[in-house]
Amino acid sequence: MDPTSACTGPAETDDDPRWAQALARAARAPSTSARPRLLTWSWVLALTVLALAGALLVAVLSTDALVPDPGPSGGWEDAGLVVQGAGLAVMVGYGFVAWRTGLFQAAWWQPTAVLSWAQRRRLLAQVRGRAAVDPARLPLARAQARRLVLQRDQLLLLVGVLVQQLGRAIGDPTQSTVAFTALATVVLLAVAGLLWRQARRAERFLADHPDPGFRG
Repeated sequence: MDPTSACTGPAETDDDPRWAQALARAARAPSTSARPRLLTWSWVLALTVLALAGALLVAVLSTDALVPDPGPSGGWEDAGLVVQGAGLAVMVGYGFVAWRTGLFQAAWWQPTAVLSWAQRRRLLAQVRGRAAVDPARLPLARAQARRLVLQRDQLLLLVGVLVQQLGRAIGDPTQSTVAFTALATVVLLAVAGLLWRQARRAERFLADHPDPGFRG
């Protein structure tokens, strides 16, 4: 199959007025600060909290606190509440950072939102290198790539959720709670890995197709 066919598609789709509407929206897209220091420090603090919470859970389990459901928590209730509060702080902190750096505005202002699912898939294929880049719609492909990059920083929310779940397991280290925490950890790490991989691909696309007029 000709790779350009995934980019051009049927004539009626290419002539869809939604393309023009999306391009007009892309020209008005807000810019964001390029990887602000505040966001970098948020990642450092969030990952530190996650590591401490994980170490604390290991310490709890090593004291033979794991008991059949239902059972006592071994006196770790307060520690569990503190860790859950730390997870909530990570989530709230991300909200503050996203507001200060313009991430919320950039995330909500998506030029490609007016496109159909098939049209967005065609742009995504260009970003992933699976289809030839259409110069006429390069601004929309860039917008799609920036959205994937933004999603990587939204992983801070998942870190907060994971820390909260670790806090529940610390405060109530029963077999079912620990098993659910382990399952949640695997799922969240899988989602994080997928989003991170997509963000790296998007960054490579933006590096190969820079936009001199965009700051972010």
